[in-house]
Amino acid sequence: MRSERTAIGVDIGEHNLYTACPVTMPDWTGAYVISGDDVCTHLDELRAQTAAHLASDADRDTIVSAITAHHAAIRTTIDAAARTICEYATAYDDPVLVTEDSNHEPDLWAWLTDPDAHRGTAWLLPTAHRRLRAVAAEYRLEVATVPESYSSLECHACGVIGERVRNQTVCCTNPDCYVGGVYADCNAAKVLAQRYYPGQRCAYCPTRSGAPDQRHTAPDERHTSPADRHATPDGRHAMLADGGRCEHDG
Repeated sequence: MRSERTAIGVDIGEHNLYTACPVTMPDWTGAYVISGDDVCTHLDELRAQTAAHLASDADRDTIVSAITAHHAAIRTTIDAAARTICEYATAYDDPVLVTEDSNHEPDLWAWLTDPDAHRGTAWLLPTAHRRLRAVAAEYRLEVATVPESYSSLECHACGVIGERVRNQTVCCTNPDCYVGGVYADCNAAKVLAQRYYPGQRCAYCPTRSGAPDQRHTAPDERHTSPADRHATPDGRHAMLADGGRCEHDG
């Protein structure tokens, strides 16, 4: 039965490329983290080098060759990180990797040449998603997706939306909850794992600032009032996930 699977939430980002947390982990502090600093540094170097090439008399073949070499090296690093996550997952009984349901086409050239393009959304995050699925397929690990909205802000213990008090820290705003400050990426991984199972939901509670984390707010939610988000027509909280959607592409 599905409820017997061990869901392992995997949050994907820039500061931390992969953050994995099994649903069975009693506390978010046990999450497994792989830093994304080296990948981001390499990408920034590639962007600067590409800009220099484009401003020079370098021919097309030279530019393409440089980008291809860097791209291969960066993807090798991402694949190695994905393999580490898969190896970590195999230590658990009947594991399933659970990620956010975002699905964007990575476009390295667009990010390299567009000064306004965001490094993560343009290439790194979608690439990390796709490479994780590809590597997981080699390990014969299932990858499922669940809704991403508020995954970094929803308290893994009580489900109430918290506040981002520092860049990497979220604070639960429920006075009856034992959770205080939580590392956002680790909290998100734990929440994603929980959302794999039927009946998991976000008990939305407006923050004092009234400004939810935009990184985890769906485009159509940004134009609705906080009280309307995650609510059904009869006023009850809507379930964010009734199980995950399997991903079979690799």
